[in-house]
Amino acid sequence: MTDQRRKTILPLARRFSLDRLIALSGQNFAFPYYHSVSNHQLSHIKYLYHLRTPAEFKKEMEVFLRWYEPVALSDYLKDAEEHAGKGNERKMGSGKKKRKIVLSFDDGLAECHSSVAPVLVKMGIPAVFFLNNGFIDNRDLFFRYKASILIDRVFTDEKAMKKVAEYLVIPEAQVVRAILMVKYNQKPLLDALAREVDVDFGHYMKIQPVYMTGSQIRELVKWGFEIGGHSQDHADFSLLNEEEMVVQVSASVMDIQRRFGIAARFFSFPFTSEGVPRKVVDRILDERLADAIFGTAGLKKTGHPRFIQRIPMEDSGSSGLDTLKTEYFYYLLKEVVGRNRYRY
Repeated sequence: MTDQRRKTILPLARRFSLDRLIALSGQNFAFPYYHSVSNHQLSHIKYLYHLRTPAEFKKEMEVFLRWYEPVALSDYLKDAEEHAGKGNERKMGSGKKKRKIVLSFDDGLAECHSSVAPVLVKMGIPAVFFLNNGFIDNRDLFFRYKASILIDRVFTDEKAMKKVAEYLVIPEAQVVRAILMVKYNQKPLLDALAREVDVDFGHYMKIQPVYMTGSQIRELVKWGFEIGGHSQDHADFSLLNEEEMVVQVSASVMDIQRRFGIAARFFSFPFTSEGVPRKVVDRILDERLADAIFGTAGLKKTGHPRFIQRIPMEDSGSSGLDTLKTEYFYYLLKEVVGRNRYRY
């Protein structure tokens, strides 16, 4: 959903209770996902997502608990498999007491251990954390986080802004947009820009750890949380061929299993699952390269109980309640024209 569409829909969605919107849609399972929670401005996230503070996040979870029962992903999948093939996808989990929510977090960021997990443990809320294998222990840094750090530098240093503009041969007014437009296959450009403005990403991660360590992830598992793969380096699947897609999923999931001694095979596509063809999805699921796979298209049906689309919670400054209301209202609008089936 575009920002403009979200802004248009929100005032209308606010007129309804979440209870009413869920009932009208018949969609009793929600899959919201986040990245991080922090009391501090994080330069590597500052220009990408709208983060909650721990207090805001706790309050948001309290609101969710009014409407949903939080369940672990593995428990949801057991329920979904029981209902698969019975022709009652709409009725699955019908009734207010059976409304379920499955919470997830992408990228394996440090605050998942320090700020998110403590809140969830106290509230008895399960969650699954998706990890980029190559970034665990702060061994490397997601290129979009590099972009955010660079934007923070040029906004606070006029000389840096000028150097980047000169390097890219563009007006200074276009620098931020240009940095945000750098794609996965253009990653070396960000490292070149960092050298131009004396940004050391390795030093940044020593001062401000971005990712969880292996020992912190093991603690999450010990506390009862689930983990899964999110690709080696947050790959853009739209730029991969079909075999590369399969390898990315299989390698990421297998490494997580081996490294942390878990049986489950979960995978969330970086960025989006759009562009991943049906035969790749079918192969991943049919060959059990992953027990479940996740996209980010919001509230949509895929026709497969183990291919799940999640709701982004940090794309706007809206509260969690408003985000869910907007998503459900948008779902109802699309239902009229038959556009709630995810096409792949």
